Amino acid sequence: MLYSGPAVSRLWEKSAIGILTEGDALLLSDPEVIFCRDHRGVDFEGLADEESFSKWLSERLEINSKTLLESAILEALRVPGNKVVLSENFEHLNLGNSRSWAMRWSSDNHPSKGAPDSEIMWFESKDPLHVSENGDVGLLQELLHWTVEVEERGRIPEVLVIDEEHSVVTYRLSEADPRGEMEKLSSEIIAEISEMDATTLDGNGYFLPAVSNWPSESIGIPLHGGRQLDTVESEIIYTNQDATMSISANILKDLWMRGLNTRSGFKYGTAWRCYSGAVGDSHAPWLVVDPSSEGPENWAEACLSSRLASGVNKHWLFPINDDHQWRYLQISRPPSDSRWSNPKRI
Repeated sequence: MLYSGPAVSRLWEKSAIGILTEGDALLLSDPEVIFCRDHRGVDFEGLADEESFSKWLSERLEINSKTLLESAILEALRVPGNKVVLSENFEHLNLGNSRSWAMRWSSDNHPSKGAPDSEIMWFESKDPLHVSENGDVGLLQELLHWTVEVEERGRIPEVLVIDEEHSVVTYRLSEADPRGEMEKLSSEIIAEISEMDATTLDGNGYFLPAVSNWPSESIGIPLHGGRQLDTVESEIIYTNQDATMSISANILKDLWMRGLNTRSGFKYGTAWRCYSGAVGDSHAPWLVVDPSSEGPENWAEACLSSRLASGVNKHWLFPINDDHQWRYLQISRPPSDSRWSNPKRI
């Protein structure tokens, strides 16, 4: 919508809403029209009463059924004072190429004065994350690439998630590179363990009794003077063929090769919790998901998992097989002053 009323200067100079056009007018997207009407007291010609506004909104929803959701996302970002430029205006404002839905400036900044603080993507809480049995994680892999692109531009990758009540929550993405101080897995360690006497535990791995010189504290758990290996650990030790090992085993092997000390993450709803050193020296900073056997199936589950991890001061990591190497996407809660959410209506 083209707006040429008395609020043009205020809307652009103070709030960076829309884009300026010739003749001192503002070109506004549909979500921006809704925001200006609801939060800036702007009277648009032809939308003065509820009946005319409802008719206009119905017509616009026929063109873009996501307009109501986008307006709620925009509201969550703008009500705290952020300036937001939507993707259709990137080129006009010379903001460069980006796959983002929007770019965000803090309340004391402006698109005409500096670079954005963050770039935005948004999803519905019910949107699937497309985790498949063969480890192709689809959307999350695309988000990993997007995250790296945004961080390389010196900006924060932000994801806003909206539910069926139009309530919005904010999360930040980053690529994690967890590293530890433990001895990395080697063929010598594998050979030493595989040659030890072991008892099969009927689907629960192996028990190696009377172990005196265990070569790696990252592998197995000490139990009754011996060591117990779970099924995934056993697969690595007794198979050790990357091409035939399961996704679970390949991820665990990668964690060991990063010098991490791994233990079960069962209490936290993940496959592994990872220490940088010996268990007991400090807490486990990372919780790592096994995408082949556990969720999240959608954004609602991803947000819940990340929030639970944040509640116990841990980082929630999702492994992604990208070009034959494991990379880790971290989804985390932002600082308390950057959790954009819209006003409650219910």
